[in-house]
Amino acid sequence: MNYKELSKIFKETLTLRWDPVAVRLLRKGEERPPKTIEPSVPLRHCQSLIVARRGNSLYMPPRSHACPDGTGILGLVEMSEKLRNGDLYLLFKKMPDLETAQKMISTRPEFKAGDYEATVLAPLKDATFDPDVVVFTLWPEQAMWICCALTYATGERQNFLTSGFNSACADLVVQTMKSGNMNISFGCYGARASSEIDDFELYLSIPTALLEPIAKSLQKLAQKSIPEERAKIYIHPVMDKVGSRRAESGEVSQIEIYIDEEECMGDGLCVDFCPASVLELVEVDGRKVARAVNTDGCTACYTCVGQCPKLAIQLSHV
Repeated sequence: MNYKELSKIFKETLTLRWDPVAVRLLRKGEERPPKTIEPSVPLRHCQSLIVARRGNSLYMPPRSHACPDGTGILGLVEMSEKLRNGDLYLLFKKMPDLETAQKMISTRPEFKAGDYEATVLAPLKDATFDPDVVVFTLWPEQAMWICCALTYATGERQNFLTSGFNSACADLVVQTMKSGNMNISFGCYGARASSEIDDFELYLSIPTALLEPIAKSLQKLAQKSIPEERAKIYIHPVMDKVGSRRAESGEVSQIEIYIDEEECMGDGLCVDFCPASVLELVEVDGRKVARAVNTDGCTACYTCVGQCPKLAIQLSHV
């Protein structure tokens, strides 16, 4: 798949508001990619992500970077001594003491000064370069589905290394490039104080090699799992006053399962999906219908209700 196709899959399956942003660190002697512009004013790296997600393709040598901390972490320049020794973190009152600040600095991921010459960013669909990472601006639910998609492709769970410090540079670019694994960031003081990232948004960074397997998994999940989750098919009825009184008294309600046999298709989905084998198919007047045979085993997980194509199953608490 090309980058335009990949971007379309991510945007459509997840209903993204913002374009995924392709990010590359230019190596020594590497030419500036076509159709990229140098911003007229210096930007922080976190600000450049916002500009790129709005449709702009940027070329940013060190003179275009406004954040000295991020510029040093990305390996574009030598970091100043005040930033390296932790003094400024104490002045900003973001750290309790110099020892803690220095521990944070010594353990964060960063590149050596001079490793790279510039950053380039663009909406993934418009990228004229091969990105090192692609940064997504997401709601938590969308981030969950990307995690599900990677697990769908590999069977593995994710481990993230993140912090509320140096997020857009260290967490989203350096950590992802060094590890080859996707990483998550909730933003940091600088990113949230100086950019338009919403209070309810987070970032997720994916190395380019994982884009296609995740995209293919999302296409599979979008056939059933994603639309069902968004339809909230397992929501329980709101507890009524009687149920509330029972809960306060410690009385446990019993679950009654009602199946409309006229509507039942006899396809057995409810039987297959029930985790506790509460239901089975029986033959009635020459056709198969679902019946509850193990009501005591029902936990009211509502899986049968959500999976029934005809909504022929209802649960009540008596």
